[in-house]
Amino acid sequence: MQLIKAIFIGLILIGLSVVSAFFIWLAPVGAAYGAKIMCSAIFVNGLTSSRARAEDVLADNSPLLSLITTNVDLRNQTVSAHAFGFRKRFAVYRPNLGCTLANDQAHITQLRNSTPIIRQVAAKSLLTTSLPGNVDRRALNNILFDVMDEPGSQPERRTRAVLILHQGKVVAERYADGISSQTPLPGWSMTKSVWNAVLGRMRNEGMMPDVTSPVLINEWQAQTNDPRALITYDDLLHMRSGLEFDESYWNPLSDVVQMLFIEQAAAGYAVSMPLENTPGEVFSYNSGATNILSAAVRNLSGSRSTYLVRPTDLLFRPLGIDNAVIETDPDGYFIPSSFMHTTARDWAKIGQLFLQDGVWEETRLLPEGWVKYSTSPAENDPDGIYGAHWWLDLPGGRDDDGNPRRDVPTLPEDAFFALGHDGQSMTIIPSKELVVVRLGVTRKREAFSLRKFISDISAVFPDMPDEVDGEIIDGDDTENASADDVK
Repeated sequence: MQLIKAIFIGLILIGLSVVSAFFIWLAPVGAAYGAKIMCSAIFVNGLTSSRARAEDVLADNSPLLSLITTNVDLRNQTVSAHAFGFRKRFAVYRPNLGCTLANDQAHITQLRNSTPIIRQVAAKSLLTTSLPGNVDRRALNNILFDVMDEPGSQPERRTRAVLILHQGKVVAERYADGISSQTPLPGWSMTKSVWNAVLGRMRNEGMMPDVTSPVLINEWQAQTNDPRALITYDDLLHMRSGLEFDESYWNPLSDVVQMLFIEQAAAGYAVSMPLENTPGEVFSYNSGATNILSAAVRNLSGSRSTYLVRPTDLLFRPLGIDNAVIETDPDGYFIPSSFMHTTARDWAKIGQLFLQDGVWEETRLLPEGWVKYSTSPAENDPDGIYGAHWWLDLPGGRDDDGNPRRDVPTLPEDAFFALGHDGQSMTIIPSKELVVVRLGVTRKREAFSLRKFISDISAVFPDMPDEVDGEIIDGDDTENASADDVK
């Protein structure tokens, strides 16, 4: 009897511990995630409330998120979320800045009163053209059909948009029901590659120092002998800062989840991380690095108002991207690690800019050598699959020794990628003059193989001849570029 009583009491204590952990640590994350994702899906992406909750919030049937109640206020463009009435969080939509988490109604008012005025961008439409005669139209249509259409009542791939640019023109695009060429869609970590372009524009305009310079972070430089003050822009861009950071999205208590959904200042949280390794020596992909670069851009910009128009004035305006937003944290800093939304066509413009070596309409927007630098691994990188905020290979394509695997679909050697959570991707293949954008809500890796998709598309488009000053040449220059090569 005593044993049974002890077991019963033990089970009660375990249950109380689980409930306590839920309300203390997990409920705030779930409420913040539900409010933020619902807000962006409804007021930025234009989805219905029911679709936003079913697909964007609950697509993976998370037990935690299913316990979160969300309330949408269409008139005031806010979303609140809570767990059984506790741990309530808010998200508020603001024009040009998307959705931001807020603590209460007073905080919502404060955020709205601090919204900057951003001048309207004149949209520039991409031209469309027919497929080249040497491309098998039926084979391409089969590839697009496969990626877009799923049998059964429980879709797992959930592709929302696919777009292909060939020689800078749209040759194919497909959209899911309720999505169109005018629908802004989230890129998640594809935003990191866009922030690379913002830094490149600043470097080209003389607004930032050489990438080998220590990054401008006041908190590090204000402390005597702080070793973090030696971290360079190059270290952060190549994900070799040496800072401690847990990028585990599955863990509600990880650094990346706390930074994106709990902390008032995402950049400030990342800046506060201690060193784990010597800067420049160890590759460690993490979203904190990009948000530190956001803080650096803020410091380089002088004023808050100047900082908040940097992406629009330097990048979106020249490319004619009129509806892109990079969302901010509650402290007013962009979160370029994760939170940019724009249309599939406008995502493709970013890729086309890099395909054209940073030149747009005969104007150089990125420094000479910037694209080569961005698509080269850091020196002494044993894997060589990540450049400066651009992927150089798709994960899973190499063995433990860093050699290409032969049991997976092959990709063009010159391809590089912007990748994001839920299966977002932008692929640039210079040898074929292709940019391929795929956007969706894919939570299960086995539901969609990006490697096979890109391999299949690449196979139906022939290589383009290389040209230098009008002269067709053979071969290419694939030597890695270092930070010293950026002009």
